[in-house]
Amino acid sequence: MATVSTASELAKFGSLLSVPSRAEILCALMDGRAYTGNELARHVGVAPSTVSEHLSKLLDGGIVTMQAQGRHRYWRLANAETAKLLEALGAAVSVPDPPKAPTELTYARTCYNHLAGELAVALYQELITQGHLVQEEGGVNITGSGLNFFGSIGMDTDMISTNRVTARPCLDWTQRQHHLAGAAGTELLNALFANDWIQRGQRPRSIRVTETGRSALSKTFHLSQPERAAMLS
Repeated sequence: MATVSTASELAKFGSLLSVPSRAEILCALMDGRAYTGNELARHVGVAPSTVSEHLSKLLDGGIVTMQAQGRHRYWRLANAETAKLLEALGAAVSVPDPPKAPTELTYARTCYNHLAGELAVALYQELITQGHLVQEEGGVNITGSGLNFFGSIGMDTDMISTNRVTARPCLDWTQRQHHLAGAAGTELLNALFANDWIQRGQRPRSIRVTETGRSALSKTFHLSQPERAAMLS
């Protein structure tokens, strides 16, 4: 389900999200990775049989896909457009107060294929301050210095340059400010992992900053809250 274009589709999509535990499953799948039903059941805190029913409805609705491998069935979001729609819905709820979320998810988490949370917002703002990104009406553009900078930290600039959506601002649902999405956001996340500046946490979607990352991010992005990253590493 990449788009919701009719009243009936909107009603169907809304009904699929109306059950809290089902919405929690989708939040976990915003990690961008595939999970088994049992893994999702442990995360949501409901019986595997209940999760199985939810996943079946989400599969019928085109929101998730399933891949069988051996004895296991792995579930993930249908595609990036579905993730983008869920991002937009997440940012639209609970206005004007940001929704409550666990501290580790508020600070740093994956948002399908890019970084989100307080850390991601700080990086995005610093990229603008340094002139690597330029905000324009309806979006954001990467400057020449931005491509050079991205290459210097190990991002695949060829992948960014050839992608149809090189960069876009994504409204963070906990911070109510933008972080970086699009091809540049994906490559930034990949580079942070490859550099061992960040690692995945125990909770689905959670991200922890490594000791190496605290030093590197402070030096490279001039982060003003290194102690915050240290607390959550």
